[in-house]
Amino acid sequence: MDLTALERRLCQAFPRGEPIDLRQAQDEDPEDPRAWGPERTVRAEVIRTVLLSDPSEPGEVPALHLTGARIVGVLNLQYAEIPHPVRLTACHFEQTPEFHGTQTSLLDLSSSHLPALRATAIRVNDVLRLTDCRIPGTVQLGSAQVMGGIFLDRARLGVDGEPALELSQASVGNDIWAAGLVALGEIRLGSARIEGHPRS
Repeated sequence: MDLTALERRLCQAFPRGEPIDLRQAQDEDPEDPRAWGPERTVRAEVIRTVLLSDPSEPGEVPALHLTGARIVGVLNLQYAEIPHPVRLTACHFEQTPEFHGTQTSLLDLSSSHLPALRATAIRVNDVLRLTDCRIPGTVQLGSAQVMGGIFLDRARLGVDGEPALELSQASVGNDIWAAGLVALGEIRLGSARIEGHPRS
């Protein structure tokens, strides 16, 4: 696979856990990335390949931390086992990412724009962060297992007439933080187990 300069940079940064921040300003709006040039575009299949590769590098702790990218294609990580933190923050996902049955240590999508999120039966050993996300579709977390907390503070989810958040039969080891959450559709919590208390 021929890689772009950004994709090569991502491959090199991952084994060392080095963050890549492509933003030109801290207050950029990932909901409207029309001003972002092609140098800020990364293919979802490259991210998948990076996360499923063997990043062993002596003395380093692998992690994916990419900020301010346009992600094209479907990021399909269904049933993948990813022992490293995944941070895709302030990114614009052109298509809905697939995390059904994924196992990972940490998933942080803060400040990103996603059409929807399919993460049923996901297992997260630390926290799931959707802080400041804009997700007009449904966030599907049914049967999810999150050992730490779920952060939904200041997120805006859903559209009128459709479920905004599906947490039925989910298990959350700590709290759900939802201060400033705007849900434009139904929130479903049927049989969810939350060890802490939902906070808003």
